Amino acid sequence: MTNPIAANPLAVPQSVEAAAPLHELLNIAHSRPFSLLFVNYSWGLGAAGGLALIWAIYVIAGRRSGVEYRFALPLAVALVAGSFLNVLSEVNQPSRLIYGYLLGWQYWDTSIIKYGIILLPLFLVSCWWLTFQAMDRQALGAAIGRLSPAWRPWAELFSLWSRHYSVLDAPLLRRWIVGVLVFLSLFAPMYSGIFLMNEHGVAVWNSPAQPLIFMAMAVAVGAMLMMVVVPALAWLATGRKAAALTPPLRWTAAIAVGIAAVVWFGWLWWMGRFGTIEDLRAAQLYMGPYAGTVFWQWVVPGIIVPLVLLLTPLGRQRWAQIIALLGTLWGGYAVRVLILVGGEALIRSGAGYQAFTPSAEMLRYTGFSLLVVIGVLAVLLLALPADRAPELNTPAR
Repeated sequence: MTNPIAANPLAVPQSVEAAAPLHELLNIAHSRPFSLLFVNYSWGLGAAGGLALIWAIYVIAGRRSGVEYRFALPLAVALVAGSFLNVLSEVNQPSRLIYGYLLGWQYWDTSIIKYGIILLPLFLVSCWWLTFQAMDRQALGAAIGRLSPAWRPWAELFSLWSRHYSVLDAPLLRRWIVGVLVFLSLFAPMYSGIFLMNEHGVAVWNSPAQPLIFMAMAVAVGAMLMMVVVPALAWLATGRKAAALTPPLRWTAAIAVGIAAVVWFGWLWWMGRFGTIEDLRAAQLYMGPYAGTVFWQWVVPGIIVPLVLLLTPLGRQRWAQIIALLGTLWGGYAVRVLILVGGEALIRSGAGYQAFTPSAEMLRYTGFSLLVVIGVLAVLLLALPADRAPELNTPAR
């Protein structure tokens, strides 16, 4: 005789049949395949991808000056570098990633992880290279020339000899390079969602909804970082106040958050009405035991607060933009945690999965990754010749 779980009529119109007791007993021993480090990795790559994508769109549109042009990619580099540390901590064997990169070119089409091992380092190198290509060549050359002879070769290598050439000045070459960056910027936020789609046996992960949510929130986070954080980085590096293009970035962030919200609630609606038994259990989980967490950690800070602040006249105020930034940052992170933990909960027993808490080790790794992001960003900001930065001369709008 079955023991139906009480269904939420808004998400799960039919009763959900509970798993057999024997299956529950066996699943108690199943460990979680991914930890909080996977979420850190996904979130950092998403934010970096959103920043680089908006930067590329500005370059395609012919805007090659201002704070967006100069300071978006250094922040993207720092985010990717910090994200990679979470992968190394999760794998615990860096040599696996090294061999995967060297051998992945031969078997690149066999799994999504091999695409990631190849393309994500290329994304990091591209952002690093274009960071220095976006600097004024004469200013960069003058800064390197002031160094002692012993340090000049290292500075040249550090900047990939960017003071000697400019790939962004040649129209055809610029279109190709920016086109590659657009592809890599789209791949970075969606990679973790596609990776979860290929995990067998977890129905809630085997859906195209999560890559779409990750991509939408990546664009929202990227736009908000561009609007709030990037001008602050310009001020820290040069001592000069500058502003980003607030109106278009506001609408970009608001539209992206709206798309993420539509996909999220549409996903729950679809699972509740057309999904398999595993999908129904997932919908019931999010609308039942996890309902409070979903509402207060994802819906309120990640959807309601940013939309209210960005779509009203309040969005012109700096304090409102900062709050909207914090909301998108937290919401983009929380939805990844919910999708990851919700999928893992369904392969475990009902005993204990609702009380998920990250371990102290995961929190230490997370804190160290944040320090790496700050450190890498500080180094790249110090590389800017502060006394001469003509790329910032475009007046704020």
